[in-house]
Amino acid sequence: MRRALSVALLLAAVSPVAVHAQDGNAPMPPAFMRAMEPMVPRDAASDRVVTTQHVAMIGGKKLSYRAVVTELPMPGPDGAPVAVAVSYGYLAEVKGDATKRPVLFVFNGGPGASSSPLHMQALGPRRIVGKGDAAHLEDNRFSLLDTADLVFIDPVGTGASMPLKDRDASSYWGVGGDARGVALMIERWLAANGRTGSPVVLVGESYGTSRALAVLNETGKAKKPLPDGVALLSLAIGDSDGPVISDVVKLPTLAAVAWYHQAIDRGGRSVEQFYAEALAFAQGDYALALLKGSNLSPAARRQVSERMAALTGLPVSLLEEKNLRLDNYDFMLNLLASKGLRTGQLDGRATRAIAESKLRPPFDDPSMTLGASSAQLIETYLKTELGYTLPSPYRSLNLGINFKWNWDKEYGGSYRAMSFAPYLKAAMDAKPSLRGFTGGGYYDITTPVYAGQFALEQAGVAMDRVAAHHYAAGHSVFEDEEGLAALSADLHAFVAQVVAAKP
Repeated sequence: MRRALSVALLLAAVSPVAVHAQDGNAPMPPAFMRAMEPMVPRDAASDRVVTTQHVAMIGGKKLSYRAVVTELPMPGPDGAPVAVAVSYGYLAEVKGDATKRPVLFVFNGGPGASSSPLHMQALGPRRIVGKGDAAHLEDNRFSLLDTADLVFIDPVGTGASMPLKDRDASSYWGVGGDARGVALMIERWLAANGRTGSPVVLVGESYGTSRALAVLNETGKAKKPLPDGVALLSLAIGDSDGPVISDVVKLPTLAAVAWYHQAIDRGGRSVEQFYAEALAFAQGDYALALLKGSNLSPAARRQVSERMAALTGLPVSLLEEKNLRLDNYDFMLNLLASKGLRTGQLDGRATRAIAESKLRPPFDDPSMTLGASSAQLIETYLKTELGYTLPSPYRSLNLGINFKWNWDKEYGGSYRAMSFAPYLKAAMDAKPSLRGFTGGGYYDITTPVYAGQFALEQAGVAMDRVAAHHYAAGHSVFEDEEGLAALSADLHAFVAQVVAAKP
């Protein structure tokens, strides 16, 4: 199987020099080169608002709604506009006081990714179905528009949100500046649409989870109203890297991937049960063994390696050779080596013949695409259905800003030093009614489910106020319709909980 998944997070820790240096004879995918193309700047600032009326079948019922495309001039350090940011809002026509309806502000990650995956494949009222030439739009029966109004945000440098000609918008291409920019877009949208009193929920995926928590931090520092809920999908929030910890949090995911490929003895256990067993081992005997390091006795080492082999499907000899520590490629290249196959990283279910993996890492991941295939369909949708003509091609992914992202010192100073979970704890402490949601795929090796859970728990987040969900999916839990249906149902329930908890 092949998953159309975001790649930018994989590249966030890799410099362009490093990417080009890996296996110098291997080719680069054409989509990578497109994602690296220079941005097309706007000629002038604009504050257009384009409104259209629509009807869609959502949740089994016909729903009338307004689509509102909003352009917002974004100020630079001197206060003058340096870019125009674009959001896509959907407001249901309902009886009663519309200001009581919750508003979800939704964004993907990257950094450098537009909101198009969550917008056009998961939560928006219209959904891209099919691949390649068969791709088309249809009403999204899984959309959350029947329970909340939706606003999809393209951060500066992505989608239709482009810098102005001869202006420097680089202040938005860093953790803090990006978060402040998104917070400004949210604040202005609520004010312009008379929704400052509505329940507000942030929804972020992958690096978007970092962005959501950074928005909480920037909002708190500015002493402005905090949102009422935060939904985090495929968490990439730091605090799970380094010796011992990175191995411990990854092991349950590797076991789940081995379970999927039947590389171990399932013994009648479901993936949920097998994952739970691996998690218990990772938190117990495995963590203790790694902490002992060279003081671990040979007998204990053999006992741990045999248990690891039973969980991961890898030979004891390899596990002992690697000193009980596995990097992703150790696992992906060896799990199915007897069949001549390797697994994906964004989605461990995906496979490809090792002999055919000729692209440079990480582009050799069989579960990776670079998001370019749907851009033309999105442009057509924006123009023909929403009445919005783009001044330049829609940028699903902009790796140019990804590679020069400013990992502000306040936020750790580097990708691997990220630490965002404390911002959720601080926000929940400041606002006792705030609720959280986490969702992740069992087969996502890039952002393992337990990594996000571990970071939140270690930060002291009140987990009884966080609804945690796991899906039989990879990095994009909504990629399969089954996963999308489950995610939609869980988010519907979460939004109801947020509304009920709001004072």
